[in-house]
Order: sequence, then C-alpha cells, then structure tokens
Amino acid sequence: LIPAAIGIFILACSILTRGQVGMGDGWLLMALGCMMRMESYIQMACIGMLLAAGIVGLSTAVLSAVSVGGRVPASRTAGSVNAGLDLMPDIVSGLNLLAGEKYETIPSANGIGVWNGEEVVPMDTEDYIIHVTAAEMPATYEKEALKAQAVAARTFAMKHLTGELRCKSGHTICTDYACCQAFLTTEQLRERWGSSFENYYARIEAAVHETEGLVLTSGGELVTALYHSSSGGRTENCEAVFAVALPYLVSVESGGEEDSPEFTSEKCYTTAEFISKVNSAFPDAQMSDPAKDVDVWQRTESGRIQLIRLGGTVVTGQQLRNALKLRSTNVKFSITQSNVKITCFGFGHGVGMSQCGANAMAKNGSSFDEILRHYYTGVDIERFEVDSGELCLLPEQTNE
Repeated sequence: LIPAAIGIFILACSILTRGQVGMGDGWLLMALGCMMRMESYIQMACIGMLLAAGIVGLSTAVLSAVSVGGRVPASRTAGSVNAGLDLMPDIVSGLNLLAGEKYETIPSANGIGVWNGEEVVPMDTEDYIIHVTAAEMPATYEKEALKAQAVAARTFAMKHLTGELRCKSGHTICTDYACCQAFLTTEQLRERWGSSFENYYARIEAAVHETEGLVLTSGGELVTALYHSSSGGRTENCEAVFAVALPYLVSVESGGEEDSPEFTSEKCYTTAEFISKVNSAFPDAQMSDPAKDVDVWQRTESGRIQLIRLGGTVVTGQQLRNALKLRSTNVKFSITQSNVKITCFGFGHGVGMSQCGANAMAKNGSSFDEILRHYYTGVDIERFEVDSGELCLLPEQTNE
C-alpha cells in the first residue's frame, strides 16, 4: 500500500508541475509497484528518494500557482471592437493580477503615467479612462453600459496606481490589452470612427464624467475588476480560470447576449489539419483519429471545458483555447470522418462583467450601478480621490 500511495502522490506532483497528463506517467506507477518485490531496506531507500522528488515537484507547482504569471496574447487584433480585457492565463502559472506584493508607486493629484511601449506619457486619469473605455467597448452601446465600463476600467487602473496590480513593463500601467487594458489615442479613434468621431467621443466622455472617481470595492479594498466581451450566457468563477477564488468574481447568469455577434463563433478544420495542430501543440497527444481521441472529461459550472483528453494527453480548456486560438473555452465539437467543427460560445475568459450582457441589461432599463452589482457580487461603489499624496476612498455617491 505504501508504494501505491507514494505513486499517486508523485504522479499528482508531476501533473501539477507540467500542467498536463502524459501517457508516460503510467510508467511511474508500474515502477513503484515493482518495489513491492524488493527487499525492505531497498524499498525504504527508494521511497525516501521518491518522497524528496515529490516534495520538490509539489513545491514548484504551488509556487507557480501564486507567482507572476505569463500571459498569452489574446486571439484578436489590438484595439479591436469589444476588446474586453481578454487576458488568456496559464492555469498553472496563475495571474499576476490576483496575487503578489505591492510595489512602490507615486500617486499624482490628477494623473497617471501610461507606458505606450516607447515612453511614459503623463495623462489626466479621467482622460485615460475615456481612451480605455473607447478601446474596450463599442461607442454604440447603451449609456449605462458605457458608464459601467468606465467604473470597471477606472477600478482596474486605480488598482495599478496603488501598486496592488503589476504591469509587466515595470511601469504603473501600459496600453497593451494583453497586460493591462486596451487604449486608443485620439488619432486612432478618429481613424476608427471617421465622421462619427465627435458623436461617439462625446458619448464616452459623458459616461466617464458622470461616473468621475467612482470605483468598486469589497471589504474597503479595491476589487480586481476583470471583464470580457461575451460570457456566452453565464460568467465563470474566478478560480476556474485564474486559480484564485475571489468572493466578488463568481458565476452569474448573463442573459440577452444571444443577438450579439460575439455570442457564438465557429472554426472548421479538415481532419488532417486538426490532427496536425493538436499534435504540434501537444506532442504527447499522438492523435490519429479525432472521433476517438477527443473526449471532454470535465466542464466548469458555466459549461466551459476544464479538462479534455486529446489522444494520449489531457490538457486544460485554457491550453486548448491558446493552442487553437479559440474565442473561449466554452466549446462544442462536431466531428465527422473528414472534418472537425468547433463552436465557441462567448468571447474572452468569462470572469467578471460581460460587456454584451451589460449592454443587454442597460437596454432593459438597468442603471450602471445595478449592472456592476450584478456582475461583481457584493461590491460597494465608492469615490476614489488623491488627498495630500494619499489615495482615499470616500462615501458612496451614486444615483440610487
């Protein structure tokens, strides 16, 4: 029994460290089983070495889960419509948005330093929020949805300004959507909107000004205000994507998204193309027949793939999304002898506010604070200001 128990322990450490299961892991259990035939003193020596290896492997996995995580660029072009803070995390590495020590920042009475890839550009904070909101949400969305987006974007920015979130550039915040938030300059907005520039800019400017200084808090602390383009009908629990549970980022219904172009998307492959892509991304898969080699093992509460077997390996839904550049992990397969069709529901990681869902709620008469409280469970809305070089939360000021 002892070798068998140790085998399971070591196998778990191996899987956690590498983030996927390979068929070769079975050899470990076979080798341990053979130990039962050895002399007792040889068994004890082998068990000692295996325990040491297992502890090292488990420590590596745990440290990876809470460390600064690498982010995989999202499957969209920079500054695209309905960008939605589409961070694509590695479930094993974790996400630096949700863990890590605070680092030193210098609050400014009215501004924030924004790294654009070449230099730090000092900006008025509210002006920065205008350009983020314009990049992250279509200007044609309902006003209350735009206001909700402005509050979420401001909360995210203030979390950076206080040093509670970290930008991989080493600066306070940047314009890379895969790291911080999407951002478009005035010139880029003119190019995108053309003759509608004045109208669209005025809509977003009003949404930002009418929510000036408002942020989301939980327990007196700024929240990590994640958001995405479309949930596909239900948002996801934070821990299912980023390996960290947060009480205000839990799965909720998100109705009214069905008419959005972001609600569903399809990718079609020939059988040969699909096999090639999978085997290239996951060499242990050794896939030969998708009809037999694709098996969804587990889905999350919201229906997103958590674990899927691809031939001889098992990967997470996020690894599948990254490898095939899918819009989400909520997917369904339709496999024939000659083709593989993948239907995606939603766009983005699915955690926090759904922008399409926020727009649907606004169309149905919900105010921006009702939208925010729906998607961020149990939060408060407070005013965030800089006073004597310190960032302060003041009593809530909304239109309730």
